[in-house]
Amino acid sequence: MRYVWSRFLVIFLGAEAIVFMVYYYFGPSGIQTLHKLHKIKMTAVSDIARIKQENNQLREQIEAWKHDQFLQEKFAREKLAMQKDGETVYFR
Repeated sequence: MRYVWSRFLVIFLGAEAIVFMVYYYFGPSGIQTLHKLHKIKMTAVSDIARIKQENNQLREQIEAWKHDQFLQEKFAREKLAMQKDGETVYFR
């Protein structure tokens, strides 16, 4: 009788360990989910770095445009089709 209980206990604990490992890996907060979240985080971090760099470049362009008369005139002529007195604007 004692042998039956000890065997049952070993089988039960072994099955419980297997269920725990499967749940630990595939569960809602398991290792597999953590790896997916880590990939998403790394993608977001790289996107943030790229966007920050792009914002810095745009800020530099804005500052250059504010202080450079040539860039202001170029923008006015090319984008707004403005002209000085006596000039003719040709569209392509």
